[in-house]
Amino acid sequence: MDITKRLMLDALEELVKAELKVFIWHLCNGVAAGVERIPPGKLEEATRSDVVDCMVKQYSDDAGKITVQVLRNIKQNDLAKRLELKFQEVQQPVQEDTRHAPVPVEPQLSQSDGKRHNMTQSSQEFKRKILQDMGDDASISVSIYIPARSEKKGLALLITNIDFACKKYNRNGAEIDEENMEWLLKALGYNVEKRRNLSGDAIDKEVRDFSKRSEHQDSDSTFVVIMSHGTRINNRDAILGVSHHENDVYFVDKTFSHLNSVNCSALINKPKVILIQACRGGDHSGGVDVHDQVPESDSWVHREKDFVCFMSTLPDTVSYRNPQTGSHFINYIVEVFCEGAHKHDIMELFRKVASGMETRPGRTNDKLLPCLERTSLTRKFYLFPGL
Repeated sequence: MDITKRLMLDALEELVKAELKVFIWHLCNGVAAGVERIPPGKLEEATRSDVVDCMVKQYSDDAGKITVQVLRNIKQNDLAKRLELKFQEVQQPVQEDTRHAPVPVEPQLSQSDGKRHNMTQSSQEFKRKILQDMGDDASISVSIYIPARSEKKGLALLITNIDFACKKYNRNGAEIDEENMEWLLKALGYNVEKRRNLSGDAIDKEVRDFSKRSEHQDSDSTFVVIMSHGTRINNRDAILGVSHHENDVYFVDKTFSHLNSVNCSALINKPKVILIQACRGGDHSGGVDVHDQVPESDSWVHREKDFVCFMSTLPDTVSYRNPQTGSHFINYIVEVFCEGAHKHDIMELFRKVASGMETRPGRTNDKLLPCLERTSLTRKFYLFPGL
């Protein structure tokens, strides 16, 4: 804690008197949802060292993290970034402690090629180098989302519709996608909340409830994965519920609303990855195995930021799923993430998925091009599997 207090004090000493006053104002009036305010009387006429002592007494082990958050609140982003990197460096020995390592995940047998998928692990040396090389550059275009620690990265929500009211629309093979995606998310270090066979309203409730989970406060990022039949209604992507009628839908854009800065302040400035395996209306295809289709805080923040949405196909195009091996989209994601998540950021991983799907067919000669939608990542996002 002595090192934490020294780093906090060093950071506050870079603030001029007026900036320190605003810093204290945020501590007294609210840093973020879930962070207890410090009574103003405790910081009246406080020196910088008084502020540090009071924060450590109030927040204990979270004092450093809250200091970084307040610095961001007052637009001291460069100082916040440098402080966060220093905390990373001093916490490194704790991070390498096996008590905080993710639970090992057994290799996954691939249904598409019979091989076993195994997640290549990142090294502490690589992570340290990335943090040092990119963290010192003030340019947003080459900065990264810095993980808070080497424990579980957070929660992931996995929704899969397989069995429908009308059995001819059952998504045979989707259980393989569900198994593969659950394995992948766990291998990346996420705790997975799994739901199956939901109506459109139930999907909406699950995503809304997920956005309210307290665990997001201490998480680094999140994944929301939805797999079902899909269509487009008035130019909006819609996921179909298991009743399989035109009114039983969940609009994909609601996911952004539920997880945005207004409705999910705990995920402000944290990557929110949305994966959608579903058709997107229309009847364009190059052949198919099975068609997945049917007839805020006190400081100013962007309402919607730090999202990336990767969809299995282009608008007005069907998506492919094989009843024996699962969908091409999910299989490619598992393959590429296993081979490259230890060294590439997520946008490069998605590019590799798209490149592979463009040139390599599934079990037939069919090819499919996935699509990035409504993406607002402002930094590089490394998953650092195994750390």
